[in-house]
Amino acid sequence: MELEFFKDVFESSRCGILTIGEDGKVSTINQLGREILGLTEPGIEGASCQDLLWRYPTICKILADSLRMETPPSRFEVELQSSGHPKRVIGGTVSHIRKGDGRREGVVLFFRDLTMIEQGEEQERLKDRLAALGQMAAGLAHEIRNPLGNIGSTASLLKRKLSGNDSGIIALDNIVQEVRRLNQTVTQCLEYAKPVHLRPRIVNLPVLVAEALQEVRAKWPSGRVEVREEHDSRIRDLYADGIQLRQVFHNLISNAFDAMGGRGRLEVTSLLETPGGDAGDSSVDEAPLFAVVKIRDHGRGISPEARERLFFPFFTTKPGGSGIGLAVAKKIVESHQGIIDHESEPGRGATFWVKLPYPGFSQGHAEGPGP
Repeated sequence: MELEFFKDVFESSRCGILTIGEDGKVSTINQLGREILGLTEPGIEGASCQDLLWRYPTICKILADSLRMETPPSRFEVELQSSGHPKRVIGGTVSHIRKGDGRREGVVLFFRDLTMIEQGEEQERLKDRLAALGQMAAGLAHEIRNPLGNIGSTASLLKRKLSGNDSGIIALDNIVQEVRRLNQTVTQCLEYAKPVHLRPRIVNLPVLVAEALQEVRAKWPSGRVEVREEHDSRIRDLYADGIQLRQVFHNLISNAFDAMGGRGRLEVTSLLETPGGDAGDSSVDEAPLFAVVKIRDHGRGISPEARERLFFPFFTTKPGGSGIGLAVAKKIVESHQGIIDHESEPGRGATFWVKLPYPGFSQGHAEGPGP
């Protein structure tokens, strides 16, 4: 009876538990530990640590070192990256297993998957950095705008005083064009820095996506993009700022067209999800639910270096790009208490998704039908 009780405690633990003996062989591992480490093969007990955890040499080393130490590490945190699997962060602690007489008979590892926690903390740090950068950009923009206006006005006045064939007119034209370009950049800086003010109302999410798609297509009259749309019929009314969300979808679809050079296949889907994944056949009245829009292109993809900075303001991989679009899109989505993220591999296209609380981020009164 007592053995069954301790077995239940072992399997009910909210962290993974793995034990090895003095010979370096695994003696026990609970079900959660198997799931965290992705161990599905039978016959785990009795296998050597190196054979069982060959994908995780860092954990093997921690366990092996603990067998040689008088005092094992009280806490550890490691990044795990194995072929075909996304990067994860595992944290935990190691303790010696001792008999009643004090003799050691092995090591126990208590561990948890900290990936989501780490990602959340990184998102918070990113928000702080972007907020500081936005404030700095706004200050610089105000300081630059007035001198730019004077330079542009002076160049235009000088241009009127010169004859039509004067070589100086070309130089003045260049000055005026560059002033306009810089002024546009300043305007974009201010656009990013200003707070997002939402005017939520009842909107139709698939219609917003369709309108954004139509706007982008109009800018590519000779483009040959095959668009496949698939929308969840259960998505009805969403409480959100339709104008600003359409700006988000416009930006994402425009980037997809750019990535494919106006040729290729674009997949646009919308669906309902629960926090654990697809909502399946569950009723939309069940809470919480999220409306998710996915935009997938089959373009050149995004490099790992660029993915880390993709939502940073003023970072761009496009010639002539401002680097503001995705940063503003992120601000708008987060103002709706939503999430915007992506996945991509170079040469295999990219998928961006926007996840919004459904039926809305606020249960206030709608202002009537919206776009």
